[in-house]
Amino acid sequence: MKQKLRQRLRFRLKHKVILAFLLCIVLPFIVVGWVSAYVALNTIKEEVGSTTLQLVKQNHVTIDKTLSAVNDRTITLLDSQFFSNPEGYSFWTGIDTLNEIRQADNILDSWSTGGTEYAIYMKNIERRATPFDLSYKTKGFKYLDGFSGGLPDLNVSLMDVSGAGALRVMPSGSGETTISFMRNILNPRNYNEVIGLLAVNKIEVMLTRDLVSVELPAAAGAFLFNTSGELLMSTGAGSIIPGELGKHLEPDVPYGYTFAQEGGEEWLYAYSDSSRFHTRLLYKIPLESITGKLIWFQRLLVVISFIFLAFVLTFVLYMVRLVVRPVVELVAVMKIYEPGKKLLLSEEPLRQDEFGILQGSFVRMTRRLDHSIEENYGMQLKQKEYELLMLQSQITPHYLYNTLDSIYWYALDSGNTEVGEMVRDLSMLLRIGLSRGRKMITVGEELEHAQAYTRLQTKRYPDTFEVRWQIDDELREYETPKVIIQPLIENAILHGVRGMDGEGEIRVSAVQSEGALRFIVEDNGHLPVDLAELAAILEAEQSAKGYGIRNVHQRIRLHYGEAYGLAYERSGDGWTRAVITLPLKRAGAEAAGTDL
Repeated sequence: MKQKLRQRLRFRLKHKVILAFLLCIVLPFIVVGWVSAYVALNTIKEEVGSTTLQLVKQNHVTIDKTLSAVNDRTITLLDSQFFSNPEGYSFWTGIDTLNEIRQADNILDSWSTGGTEYAIYMKNIERRATPFDLSYKTKGFKYLDGFSGGLPDLNVSLMDVSGAGALRVMPSGSGETTISFMRNILNPRNYNEVIGLLAVNKIEVMLTRDLVSVELPAAAGAFLFNTSGELLMSTGAGSIIPGELGKHLEPDVPYGYTFAQEGGEEWLYAYSDSSRFHTRLLYKIPLESITGKLIWFQRLLVVISFIFLAFVLTFVLYMVRLVVRPVVELVAVMKIYEPGKKLLLSEEPLRQDEFGILQGSFVRMTRRLDHSIEENYGMQLKQKEYELLMLQSQITPHYLYNTLDSIYWYALDSGNTEVGEMVRDLSMLLRIGLSRGRKMITVGEELEHAQAYTRLQTKRYPDTFEVRWQIDDELREYETPKVIIQPLIENAILHGVRGMDGEGEIRVSAVQSEGALRFIVEDNGHLPVDLAELAAILEAEQSAKGYGIRNVHQRIRLHYGEAYGLAYERSGDGWTRAVITLPLKRAGAEAAGTDL
């Protein structure tokens, strides 16, 4: 029977320790780590997208400046040769001799700079007969008979009748394609009539310089399109297939970026549109080339973290076996011990450590209790001290579990956006609650502990209640048992103001009254409170509930005697009031210490 009892106790305590480790350390670590990694990755992606978009915009501005320079030269050319020169119209529409053709070619050659080639294609309005065939020419002057044949005819119908410039992909004389900046030549006598076409060929010579000025990652590409969706030019090792633009980009948004899956890989698309020259510059970059090292580093951290957790779990299991097992066996013996009843226990310790010493001391103590009333009285005193230590050790897990539960539900409700502040308050709760084993702390520390708890609860129950503090600052250096205000605030929230939808109010006061220190916690809870039942709970007449407040009351009495403790009453305005009365005593070295 005794062996079964020991096995049952060992099983329960061991698994409680393991379960506490998993719930309080492993689970929060995994949740916080996963959420942090997820948020960090998305933040990095957004930062990369935003930065790349700014780079695209700047690059597009550079391209627009280059096109603006070409556009200004074409305007100057047309103005000097057609609009400000009365003889220009007659010259360019009446060329029919070799000398006039050479003169026109020389004029256009003088305008060709930076590797570009200027060409003018005129309607043969007067049906001039040139001395030789001009159809082979890709620069200089050339007649187009009714725009029905020749190099740029496929694009003439798409040109702006107002004379504005546009970019087109054109075949060159070598059989390859070239980028041309084209604009219609309007009749200076009738602006509604198009009489020719001015083309600046080989614009890619100038644009390539602007595109290659930006160094792209491997497999990335930069692509320049015109209004017709034609790919004018590209740079980099990347490629793009028809349909990608309409599939991944918003048609009516002038600039932006997006992430999309293509070819089994995630890509960053960043683009910018120019309304002046109707072009679109697109960067297509594999996300792996930017965030690959960071993702690898995050995964390495996750692996290291799990290895560390496995090591800690192994250590916890070892400590459970080393510490909990002898404690459970000792507790089992204590359960069956009765004063005056002999136990066949050896005084020789089973182990040569602190637990062996504890076992020998217990044996000697039981024998002293059997033979001496004075030692029996001493044992009672030790038992009181033991009960006090047990009460203090039990209160910390009690409020710790409640607090962690609040953080857990708040994280689910709010998306974990304020977890930093909550963890900070939780750290304060642990620091002050544990206090390196100290029994007494200062009033200031106790109030910090209570305020940290209330901040967590206001996040758990937003817009439900508010807490007002009325503190006599002169009392902050006085002595108080630790963790006596928090259970009262917890009761006020759970049984008073939790469901009041913003109308709840809790008042916490620390005052000096009649030579004593008083902590007062009041709430305007809408639920009726039975003061007689609360008094019965404090006196341990009802043990099924009220563990927190009974613990506070008993600890105060164990420290200071029955003249002090906790009492409930109803205030003049109908609020429920909890009053803690303590002796007015300045804190000593034990209570004034600081936990780091």
